[in-house]
Amino acid sequence: MIPERQVPEPGSALAVGDPARPALRRAILGTLLAAAVFSVFTGPVKQVSVLYDHAPWLDDPYDTAVSFAMFFVPLFAACCLVRVPLCRRSEPLPLARVRDLLRNCRVVLGAMSVTLLTEWSSVASGANQPQWNWATWLQVGLLAAMTALTAGAVIAVYRVPALPRPAPAAASTGPDWLTDAFAVAARYGDRLGPLRRPVLGALSWTESHLAAKVRRHPLWSAAFASVVFGVAVGGFQATREGYLAPATLLVITLLGCGMFAFLAGAGSYIGLVRSGAEVGGGRRRALDAGVLACVGVLVVFAFRNSLWWIVGSRAAVARIPQAYALIGCAAAALFAVVFAVESLSNTHGRTQA
Repeated sequence: MIPERQVPEPGSALAVGDPARPALRRAILGTLLAAAVFSVFTGPVKQVSVLYDHAPWLDDPYDTAVSFAMFFVPLFAACCLVRVPLCRRSEPLPLARVRDLLRNCRVVLGAMSVTLLTEWSSVASGANQPQWNWATWLQVGLLAAMTALTAGAVIAVYRVPALPRPAPAAASTGPDWLTDAFAVAARYGDRLGPLRRPVLGALSWTESHLAAKVRRHPLWSAAFASVVFGVAVGGFQATREGYLAPATLLVITLLGCGMFAFLAGAGSYIGLVRSGAEVGGGRRRALDAGVLACVGVLVVFAFRNSLWWIVGSRAAVARIPQAYALIGCAAAALFAVVFAVESLSNTHGRTQA
């Protein structure tokens, strides 16, 4: 993660002509360019067997990182892109939005960096080497290009001057991603001619009803979105590849865990939703433990071939039931350890937003 640098100066917005704004613009545009190239040459290439079957990162643990990055990098890049139209050169920029955009860049670049390092590790270790051919070197060349773009974006984000810290009131009431998404939709809805009134009416109803419920129940909303994502993407993959029911449920579970970890963890960090709901004490510790358990499930699954001994099996004979046992043990152990450590250290002892 790129370090976040701030100075304790009160304020609520970056003024027009602030010297930090050009550097901020370069950082955001550089991140979006790197994410666009990454998305184009990761997800689609993975679906082309003549290419991906010869990739050094074809198998786990490398493939797990690629499989999740192909969804989450474009998703969080889109979250960043939605807010960019509201950053006009002729208007002050709310510091809360600027902070969220920079954090969004860090999340996107962090996910890309982990994936690229994973892919370079597979190249260095000679993984899947019997299948290497011209397609391998084509993908390595693309990998080098994506690495260069990502490195440039990381440098651009790091070079953004230290920003004033938002005043406490501005930080808590500043626009979140949900607010900005409706604002952008309303702005373009004004240009729809005869469809303007019904479209704006639908947006107004959605914002006052659906968005209000999301803000009241952000964690339940994240859980629901994760289940929908897992069922939609996992169901499509299972149908296309002919999975049986147990394997389908495993794919849905893994995808849902990954999405919940991103929405509850990274989503809070980048300001997807600013909710009035407060989470503290034991509930907050349980949330932290749950998010880390979801991340741990993915890591354990990626390295499962080295961990089957935990459930008394081995790679040659392990099947879906053993996979459930392995990730279940990992999730339970991680949840218990994180919850116990935070409880003993009285982390989140006071109620926090």
